[in-house]
Amino acid sequence: MRRIYGQLIKHHIYFRTADMIAQFKEGMNSCGNLWQIVEKNWKVFLPLFTNEEKQLTRDEFRALFTICWSEEGSNLREKEEDTIFCWELLLNSIQEKQSTITFQEMLVFITGADSIPPLGFPGEPRIEFYTQENRRLPFASTCGMVLFLPRGIQEEEELTDLLNTALKGYLGFGKI
Repeated sequence: MRRIYGQLIKHHIYFRTADMIAQFKEGMNSCGNLWQIVEKNWKVFLPLFTNEEKQLTRDEFRALFTICWSEEGSNLREKEEDTIFCWELLLNSIQEKQSTITFQEMLVFITGADSIPPLGFPGEPRIEFYTQENRRLPFASTCGMVLFLPRGIQEEEELTDLLNTALKGYLGFGKI
């Protein structure tokens, strides 16, 4: 009986996937013996072929985004700078774990991905602005990887409340 279990497990883990793995290796080697390079330098390729669960830092998260500013010297630009000041304070609060929001939740809200892909995102995530109307919540386009923030936010708490409501109310990417 023990031998049968052993064979079933071996079949399920190895034989069932052996052809697919061989085909993958063959395909990689058809590109300049790439698989042999991967085998020799496996530690270098580890992040590419495995999922490393690591927490995003404030600097990594901030570096992902390009801010789409209004014309310098304009009233809109001034309001956008106020909002980004509060955004920076919020990022510091998240880093110091003084906020209920996490970088991972923000990333899912903005991009639909819960971690940065090994080869990066296909485009550059952006922050754009809109003119605030009666507690309109920040929103995101996961296809365009754009976070829309209201202009003229003066207090970190106000931005935190708006983002908390938006993040907690969107039900999670793909969970509708």
